[in-house]
Amino acid sequence: MERLTPSGWVAEGLYFLPRRLACFAIVVIISGIAGADFSFPYVGMGPFYLLLICGAAWSLGGTASFIIAIVVAVLTTMPAVSQEAELSSGILAVKLCIRLVCFGTVAIVISSFRRSFQRERYRARRDTMTGALNHQVFYCRAGKRIEAAGRSNATLLLVMLDLDDFKAINSTHGHGAGDAVLRTFADSLSAIVRREDLVGRLGGDEFGLLLHVPSIAEGQGFALSIHSRLLSLLTQGQYPLTCSMGALLIPPMVSRNLAELMHAADLAMYRAKHAGKNSVQIARADQAMPDHASFGSRAPSRHRMV
Repeated sequence: MERLTPSGWVAEGLYFLPRRLACFAIVVIISGIAGADFSFPYVGMGPFYLLLICGAAWSLGGTASFIIAIVVAVLTTMPAVSQEAELSSGILAVKLCIRLVCFGTVAIVISSFRRSFQRERYRARRDTMTGALNHQVFYCRAGKRIEAAGRSNATLLLVMLDLDDFKAINSTHGHGAGDAVLRTFADSLSAIVRREDLVGRLGGDEFGLLLHVPSIAEGQGFALSIHSRLLSLLTQGQYPLTCSMGALLIPPMVSRNLAELMHAADLAMYRAKHAGKNSVQIARADQAMPDHASFGSRAPSRHRMV
């Protein structure tokens, strides 16, 4: 894991700070700086306002940080109104405009850095072709979610999916067609699952899903429904395809070893391939799993609960 510098810890903390908490902190800090500025006008609190705007722009971004810049510009101009009565309204207006430009520019620049950071952070976590989570991020998030499910006694469904005869698409229609099929497949997966579910490309034409399900019985229905809906979408595309699917139901009280669970789901998908493809094999993590050697040439039924 990359080690962060102190400034990196601050930047990361501000970026992930909940929006409500960030807004509350900004209001408190502005009030404190403004009070000190009015009480000690000759000390000069401008640098603290700049730090505040930088933090607000990094934490909130966009419009919110620009509004804060306007508020700060007004607050820093007000002491001149009460303590320099001889200044004309024109000079005060110029003072205000200068502060608006300076503070607003800082807010815009930091917000643009934040957008660049968001874009690069997104790209670092996503498969560049399909937009699904890349395999490293999928494994990392899946491991954390599986551990959390164990603590909360939740049931999970881990799914491995593989396109059938995908190499034939590349051979017949070219790699551009194959790339289009992968993007369509990833989009179809994202369309039929919930926002909180994990969708990842694990390599080649193999994808993974991790979902919370209410129970083992409902999880089995979820798995069959996912495959049925995927098949409907895939067969309607420009290059009709089918997919093989291995689904692993993970009850609350089972091993939390991610590698073992991924292997079990992969074995279920392997059985689906040997069942004649375009099939679903469903297994339970709390039951013994057969290995590759036990399959032989016998093809199991199209939808089978192990």
